[in-house]
Amino acid sequence: MNWRKSLTFKFVAGFVIIISPLIIFLFYNNLYAISVVREQVSSANKNLLADYVKQVDKQMKEINNYLNLVNDREPDVNWLNFMEYGTDDYMLTKQKIFTRFQVDLGYFQVIDTIFLYNIKDKDIVLNTRSDYYLNEKVIGDYIEAHPHDDATQTTGAWQVIKVGNETAFMKLIRNNNLVVGCWIKADTVAEPLKFLDADNGGGSAIMISDGTVASDTKLTHSQISIIANPPQKAAKPFQTVTDYKDGRSYLIVDIPSIMVPIKYVVLIPEASMLKNLPFFRLAIYVIPLGGLLILSFYFVFVRKVLLTPMKKLIRGMQRITRGDWDVRLEQDNTTEFAFVIRTFNNMVGEISNLKIDVYEQQLLTKEAEFKHLQVQIKPHFYLNSLNIITSLAATKQYDVIQKMARYLAEYFRFNITTSRRTVTLEAEIKHIRNYLEIQKLRFPNKLTYEINLPDSLAGCSILPLTIQTLVENSIIHGFMNRRQLFVIQIDIHEESLWIDGNEETNVWVCVQDNGVGFTPEILKRLQTNYLNDHSSSEHLGLHNVLLRLQMRYGDRAQLVFSNAVNGGAIVQIRIPAVYLEEKVEKTDDI
Repeated sequence: MNWRKSLTFKFVAGFVIIISPLIIFLFYNNLYAISVVREQVSSANKNLLADYVKQVDKQMKEINNYLNLVNDREPDVNWLNFMEYGTDDYMLTKQKIFTRFQVDLGYFQVIDTIFLYNIKDKDIVLNTRSDYYLNEKVIGDYIEAHPHDDATQTTGAWQVIKVGNETAFMKLIRNNNLVVGCWIKADTVAEPLKFLDADNGGGSAIMISDGTVASDTKLTHSQISIIANPPQKAAKPFQTVTDYKDGRSYLIVDIPSIMVPIKYVVLIPEASMLKNLPFFRLAIYVIPLGGLLILSFYFVFVRKVLLTPMKKLIRGMQRITRGDWDVRLEQDNTTEFAFVIRTFNNMVGEISNLKIDVYEQQLLTKEAEFKHLQVQIKPHFYLNSLNIITSLAATKQYDVIQKMARYLAEYFRFNITTSRRTVTLEAEIKHIRNYLEIQKLRFPNKLTYEINLPDSLAGCSILPLTIQTLVENSIIHGFMNRRQLFVIQIDIHEESLWIDGNEETNVWVCVQDNGVGFTPEILKRLQTNYLNDHSSSEHLGLHNVLLRLQMRYGDRAQLVFSNAVNGGAIVQIRIPAVYLEEKVEKTDDI
């Protein structure tokens, strides 16, 4: 194997080529001078930022005192607790509080919204500098979602909330059913920090404890990302980070607030700090340019050596997952990838051939099983038919024998054609009529039937002998009381459903009788998927029907068992509505 073409050699060589020039260049830089500049700039900005944060925290403390004063000593607020909602006194007191809030809002320029919320009556007194209705909804939704949240009353902490697309810092104090509070918009607090924004890439922002930005900022997404996940803090007044997007270096100066779970952050580009040092300024300009050129070269190198072959391999695997077994990959000049691609192509070919063989065998097995299940249904009726003809001949009822012969001819003609996978409902119902007419001759004046098949469903397809099996099962198990007229009713109707935005049309076939019905034990077993138990020979006909339907229609087929309110069994079949071109030859009723 040519070791110069190996993936290991190419990675090691590429890494050395990229890293060596940077290490050699950085070794000759005067790190001490840069460190001094960093410390001076960061200390100055940190002091300015700390003074501003103290000022904001002081204002928040004053607002805390103001809210406590309103809550404890404002008579209108205390009286509102005991007034009946909607009365004249209640509305007059609300107006007084609104006027007080309007005056106070002019005093506290930093506050955006002051409010008093009545939890019991869901009423609000609100004075705001922004969207009234949006703020009203935000307050109502928040307090209703936190009905017992009075943590701010004991800890003095402010909370971070969302007001539309903006972030605000809210303070709440509860007094019985009343909640007095206010909020300050983060953009209002961050506005004075913009004097710290640099013109060449830096900026300031207010960060929440979860790492998201609370205020409007000129920082880019990559800069926000490095602020949210800074390196481990060193014992210096600043942190140095590099933007992964543009390769530029920045200083991070941050001060946390003692009133709100936020921190004030300033990102200072090193280029602006070193602009008065020509040598270092030139170095800062050259390093990113050289790094960009080297990284571009390395990206092209890695793409050609590693990424392109890997993408080819991934695309091939994706095509296989979509069922395309004809995919073959082109050979690569890298030794390792050439071996992987050659092995991949061989495996795909072998798996494709094996899958075709297995699929063909499954088709043959399913077809044989389907034929076997269909044949199992046929022998049930033959011997009884011969016994009926023998009895009629013995009593010389030749006209009845003629009818019997005609019905049997139609019945057996249908059985001969059941090698077809599906028949129309019209053909299946005609076959059932022949079967029931034979049973009526066997039990004169003791059996009758009703069939309701809409003309629109006559051409719908169904597996042959499906309904006849249910009718035969109804006569065998339900026709126990021979003194009572036994009635079989067959109703067929269509049902349309919307599933995941698509219309799904099914056909329901209901076979109902007025016989003895199912016993509770048998009904429970049938309703608990008992028919899927292949080991039992009981209910073989129903088991065959269910298995054939599942093989043909999958999960869209369903067999439902129940008892009628007035007695008798009900069996329902659901199948997809699929229509055939087949037409049934009409015959005159006998």
